Amino acid sequence: MAGSASAGASIGTPELSIVLPVYNEGEAVEPVLRGLASAVRTPHELVVVYDFDEDTTVPVVRRLVSEIPGLRGLRNDIGRGVLNAMKAGIAGSTAPYVLISMADGSDEPAIVDRMVELAKGGADVVAASRYMRGGHQIGGPPLKRLMSRVAGLTLHWFARVPTHDATSNFKLYSPRFLDAVRIESTAGFELAL
Repeated sequence: MAGSASAGASIGTPELSIVLPVYNEGEAVEPVLRGLASAVRTPHELVVVYDFDEDTTVPVVRRLVSEIPGLRGLRNDIGRGVLNAMKAGIAGSTAPYVLISMADGSDEPAIVDRMVELAKGGADVVAASRYMRGGHQIGGPPLKRLMSRVAGLTLHWFARVPTHDATSNFKLYSPRFLDAVRIESTAGFELAL
């Protein structure tokens, strides 16, 4: 398939596109994809977005498309980097709702269905948070974790950003939001803001 690693098994019409930007994840992406496929009950597609054909993630996706329904690779032809991969994934999604998730396994697949329900209930952006009651963060350098938490809470309390975790890209977007908002970010992870 031109411009993609392959199309996965048919799942009918997905309600949710889960976009995973990758960069040389190799075999480490397999448990993340299997975890999402088994935890998410909402009809979905898994769109693995890569920048170049030699990315070590591509052969893993090609191997798994016959095993994981809705899995497909998508080459990012906008330009290298995580921001462009997210933009390409959103543009290449086939479902009305789009969820951005990181391919490193740092996002919790068990809450995705609840996020979809909140979006169907009228929320335009549903943001999971590591820093609310019930949220948690595992791993990462302690200083980076502290800085992320302080930034998130500061933005919430003083700048009135409606999430406790503004620096996380683990967000679900409604079709109404995606149709109304243009992504202006040009550099990278600040898309979350």
